Amino acid sequence: MKIVSFFKLNIFIFVLLASHLFANPQEITFAYQNTDNYPFQTENSQETNWGKPGILLEMFKIVEKELNIKIKFIRYPWKRALFKLRNGSVQGVFSASYKSKRLEFGLYPTQKNQIDFKKRTHYNSYALYKISNSSVSWDGKNFKNISRSICAEREYSIVDDLKKMGMDVYEVSRTSKCMDLLLNKRVDAVAALELAGDSLLEEKKYPSIVKVKPALKRKAYYLMLSHQFVLKYPKLSQEIWDTVELARESKEMKVIYNKYF
Repeated sequence: MKIVSFFKLNIFIFVLLASHLFANPQEITFAYQNTDNYPFQTENSQETNWGKPGILLEMFKIVEKELNIKIKFIRYPWKRALFKLRNGSVQGVFSASYKSKRLEFGLYPTQKNQIDFKKRTHYNSYALYKISNSSVSWDGKNFKNISRSICAEREYSIVDDLKKMGMDVYEVSRTSKCMDLLLNKRVDAVAALELAGDSLLEEKKYPSIVKVKPALKRKAYYLMLSHQFVLKYPKLSQEIWDTVELARESKEMKVIYNKYF
């Protein structure tokens, strides 16, 4: 009888320990870029302005509430954020368009081994910007009258796209620097995320810069999770991606979008 009781006690202790070892973490850390990408994230800063943080930050607060898990947000230059994801010091990074070479840094939401676009955080487009009296043009397939570089933010996916088209790309840390270089005729054009680029033009600092149509590329963006986190918490990882989809389509998000436009 004592042996049976001792055996039951051991089983109870094992289950208790196992549940503790594999319980969901109380807090996770998501990194995002320290430059403005209006309306999805605001301000060139190391800090988050919670008065108006950006659409994605507000969306992740909904995810946090739905999953009853604390999300800590931290800002880095994009390249550093990816390296932090690779070494597991942050559990998630947003917003990343799909590039196969980024799989060394972390994982995208997938279904049947294919990227699951339904789990995207949002869509965004890249646009080309030029000086208003410039003869630079883009017809949706080809560039004309570009003899110098096109400026773009470092490590943005459009950089590889432009290089594959044979264009010389000058990379800098933020889009406003690109606009300054264009204004000073150091580059022929700027490739930038459209809403962020348009937001800069609205500041009236660049009255001679105009947007070229059509858009360069339209892409879906995702929350990437670290390899370490997905391996340790596969169920929670899927729940996070599923909740991103639900939050994105919620009535609450429609109200939040209206705040930024």
